[in-house]
Amino acid sequence: MFQDTYKPEPDTYTPAQVAEMCGVKTTTVHAWISRGEIRSLKVGHKRYISAQAIRDLYQFRRTKEYVDYTYAPKADKKVI
Repeated sequence: MFQDTYKPEPDTYTPAQVAEMCGVKTTTVHAWISRGEIRSLKVGHKRYISAQAIRDLYQFRRTKEYVDYTYAPKADKKVI
């Protein structure tokens, strides 16, 4: 099965790791996921959160405006 062979990316964290980095409880991170404030990938019974999702959360918290950078152009490329 996919969940047995899945290897998370190096910049991917579990909710417990994100909670430790942010100085909150794991239940708070799960609440953020439930409310859609932070995106996560669920594989089997485990969840993984990318570093970009954490940056997006801080951007959202700072501006109170959700910005989806998933398909945004790279900063070094010109957009016409």
